Amino acid sequence: MLDWSTAAFIGMLQGILEWFPVSSSGQTTIVMVDFLAIDVGLAITLGLAVHIGTGLAVIARYPRQLLEMRKNKTSSRFYWTTTATSLAVALPLVFILEETFENEVWTGLSITLFIGIVLVITGLILRGARTKAFRPISGGALPDHVLLGVVQAFAVLPGVSRSGMTVGTLLIRGFEKRQALVFSFLLAVPVSIAASAYFLVFGEVASIGLGLFFIAAFFAFVFGYLTMGGLVRLARDIDFSKFCIFFGGLAVIIPILLWI
Repeated sequence: MLDWSTAAFIGMLQGILEWFPVSSSGQTTIVMVDFLAIDVGLAITLGLAVHIGTGLAVIARYPRQLLEMRKNKTSSRFYWTTTATSLAVALPLVFILEETFENEVWTGLSITLFIGIVLVITGLILRGARTKAFRPISGGALPDHVLLGVVQAFAVLPGVSRSGMTVGTLLIRGFEKRQALVFSFLLAVPVSIAASAYFLVFGEVASIGLGLFFIAAFFAFVFGYLTMGGLVRLARDIDFSKFCIFFGGLAVIIPILLWI
């Protein structure tokens, strides 16, 4: 049963985990399904919808960078081409996602197994992203824009880290690490707002009531804003590929052991 304290906890979890490349929606979905006994379909859509809180936190934390990017035609073109590509690719994925996870075969254990597998894959991709990067964001070309947009679109799948995949892709393409990290956060704004709007209108989120949704989004905003700076600095020093592989491996092994 979802009440205001549970909604606040979900928002707090989203706000803290968003800045780590470990799939905040995947982690919150596991918590909601396995520990809070929330329906799989609602858990997935709510986990994606509350991203609006952390998206607004990015606006509050990085207004200068957003304005500077708007003035730079090359960076602005990179930003909006990537965003448009993401939305175009993500929409059919969302339809498939909703149809798939409405199927009764998806239990708490099976969704945990699925997220675990995707986390392991994410970790392996992050390990492959270790490369020397020197290109500025303003040096991006159309293939970079489209590739990044497609990669970001797959973050609608629970277990796929949007920040991890976008930063990893930018590093593989040779972009400078610090710029890649900030640009990844800025990319979260339009897709977070679009995802929340979609799931509020067409998803199961409306079934819990707007009040509980806004509580979750508010706590995601507050904790996202408060923890962003410190956790971003921490993220630069920690090898999160190992984190993804370790916890993804646990999420794979535990359901298998329980099924045996």
